[in-house]
Amino acid sequence: MIELELKSFLQLFDSFDPAPFHEKELNLDAEEYLYNAVDEFPLKKPLEIMIYLPSTEVNAQLEIDLKEAIKNHFSYKKLLAEIELKRLLHQGRKNFIIALIFLFLCLLVIRLLSAFEESLVNTLFSEGLLIIGWVAMWEPVHIFLYGWWPIVHRRNIYEKIVHMDVYIGTGSPTKEMARGYRFTPKRRF
Repeated sequence: MIELELKSFLQLFDSFDPAPFHEKELNLDAEEYLYNAVDEFPLKKPLEIMIYLPSTEVNAQLEIDLKEAIKNHFSYKKLLAEIELKRLLHQGRKNFIIALIFLFLCLLVIRLLSAFEESLVNTLFSEGLLIIGWVAMWEPVHIFLYGWWPIVHRRNIYEKIVHMDVYIGTGSPTKEMARGYRFTPKRRF
C-alpha cells in the first residue's frame, strides 16, 4: 500500500498546469514519490495507492476523477518513455551504420598502409586508426547493450502505476499504524 496524505486534492496536481482537472499533470513531488515507492518493489508485486483526504472533500465523483487523473498522467509518462526508447534505438541504428562504415574505412587505410615499408610512423598510424575505429563503435554498442534498459525500466514502472488500484480514504493515517509508504506534500509559504 502506497499512502498519500493530503489536506486538499489540489495538492496532488501541478498548480501551474492550465489543463482541465482530470488532465492536469501531477505535482512533481507526488509523481516522484509514487515512482520511487513503486520502484522499491518488484514489478510483479501487487501494490495499491491510498489517498487520504479531509472528509469534506471526498465524494464519488472526486474518487473517479482522481483515479482517472493518475491514470492519464502516468499513461502520458509511459508514452513519453516509449517515444524516448524508439528515438534511442533509431539513433543507435544510425550510429551503428556510421561507426561500421568508419571502422571499415579505418581498416581499409590500415590495409593500404601495410603495403608500404614498415616504419614507426606507419605502425603509429595503423594502430591509431584501429583504436579510433573501435572507439567509434562504442556508442552504438553501449546503446544496444546497456542504454535502453533504464528507459524500459521507467516505462514498466509507469505501466504498473497506470494499472494500480487507487482508493480514497478520509481522515489521517497518522493515527493508525501505516502499512506502507506515506507522502505528505511540502508546505509552501
